[in-house]
Amino acid sequence: MVNKISKDRRMVNKNRKRQDISSRTIEATESVRSLIHSITLPLEEKIAMEDQINDMSHENNCLLDIISSCKKNYQKKLFLAYREFLERNIDAIDERIGEA
Repeated sequence: MVNKISKDRRMVNKNRKRQDISSRTIEATESVRSLIHSITLPLEEKIAMEDQINDMSHENNCLLDIISSCKKNYQKKLFLAYREFLERNIDAIDERIGEA
């Protein structure tokens, strides 16, 4: 019985952590959406950008959940590889910022 309670607590903590991560992603998505709405662009471009941001946010959450459900001995490697992927994307964005 004690093991079940302990396991249940771990699951609750894990779910809270996932919700916190999801909340941060949602906040970031809302921030970008707000910026998109505040700038002057054709409506079609705004819709396309907003759709892409929504898709990216959803895909990010899904990938984090998928990695979290993998075997523990693979999780760290997968998270590190995903972080490297994101860092390379940030580098590409930084280059574009320099060009603007």
